[in-house]
Amino acid sequence: MKQSFFSVFLCLSLVSLLVGGFPLNAQDARTLLRENPERLSNIHHSYEPPEAMVDTPAPDGYEPFYLSHYGRHGSRYHTSMRAVTRVSTILDTLGMLGFLTEEGKALRDELDSLALFHVGQAGCLTTRGGLEHQGISRRLYDRVPSLFHQNDRKEVVAVSSPSQRCIQSLANFTLALSGNAPELHYTVYAGDRFLRYLAPGSTIPLNESHDTIVDSMLVARLDPARIMNAWFTDPWDASLHLGPFKVRDFIYYIYYAGQICQCLNLDYNVPDIYRHFTEDELYALWYVDDAANYNYFANTIENLNRYDMTGQGVLVDIVEKADRALAEGSGVAADLRFGHDSGLMSLWTFLRMEGCEVPGHMADGPALGWNCFSEMPMGSNLQMIFYKNRKDDIIVKILRNEKEVVIPSLKPWKGPYYKWKDLRAHFGQLLAIDYKTQ
Repeated sequence: MKQSFFSVFLCLSLVSLLVGGFPLNAQDARTLLRENPERLSNIHHSYEPPEAMVDTPAPDGYEPFYLSHYGRHGSRYHTSMRAVTRVSTILDTLGMLGFLTEEGKALRDELDSLALFHVGQAGCLTTRGGLEHQGISRRLYDRVPSLFHQNDRKEVVAVSSPSQRCIQSLANFTLALSGNAPELHYTVYAGDRFLRYLAPGSTIPLNESHDTIVDSMLVARLDPARIMNAWFTDPWDASLHLGPFKVRDFIYYIYYAGQICQCLNLDYNVPDIYRHFTEDELYALWYVDDAANYNYFANTIENLNRYDMTGQGVLVDIVEKADRALAEGSGVAADLRFGHDSGLMSLWTFLRMEGCEVPGHMADGPALGWNCFSEMPMGSNLQMIFYKNRKDDIIVKILRNEKEVVIPSLKPWKGPYYKWKDLRAHFGQLLAIDYKTQ
């Protein structure tokens, strides 16, 4: 029988101290995982809309007139079948050798079915992913409906990475928006040209210590004994047939394969891969995976802010398009972008948004409160809503995953609202561009 998180709370807290964690923040993460076990999937976690839409009213006289948006694609299939087959084929072989217990056979069958779901669909958006973007679009419309019904601004320009999942996300978002504002006119682009600034990746290689840190964390946090005895009739002999993987790596990759199940649950009767782990084991695997994602995407001490250059490219596009949209005679109501986690997360870290201000050590990320399931789930989004008054004084509110947010290094004008001239100048300082005089 699986133990509950509550029954092992004290034990886990002591362990987290021994391996360098911070038990208070770790407890908070466990509480969030208890509330919604889908959060165990980290970067593959499906989008959670805010429980309540909180809007600080704009100052008197200011009305919304322009939107700048970046959305990560919605829930998808694994980007490659290998995410499943690298472990399912090994279990197939172990089954033919007679090493699988009844639970091991069930796990093998479930992974085989998960692999079949991916045939011809790897990397594509799922039904759930489409609904996520439709929902984000409709809530945005409900938030600022007048923005999309202006007499002099009816143009929407949408660009996408060439990835099918991003194009599908764009389609779902804009179709939902057109249902609410049918008078809008859309210009849509997709291709490598746009990927160059939406999510080109980093030219700086990942720190050499990344794999070593992941391996050491798996050793410190995950005891594979129960799992191996549950899945295999002869754990020792089975471990000799894991191909390129060490025991803990093999277990981690099965957990990783199962992360995608929630994304497919509106399309198939998906298996519950997580049922083959105890809650302690899932927490250990989640913690290591979260730390790895922290190092991939955020400004850790080890990776030397390797994605800052990507964030710069996105920010330059935001400023340049805003300048064109705000110019006299422009009819643009919205600039929409649809890309990837590496592009959006790098923008947040480059701007040093709330929670991204100070780099931490990779292994401490989860304990410091960096939870990938909330930082960068499927469908993550940045929305900058521009307002102006009769004097054409422009202010901006920034929304991160539909929640008001500020940049700690720049004091807002009022509430969460920034003067655009101040925000633009701050962006220029980050980019080493003199936006004050343009």
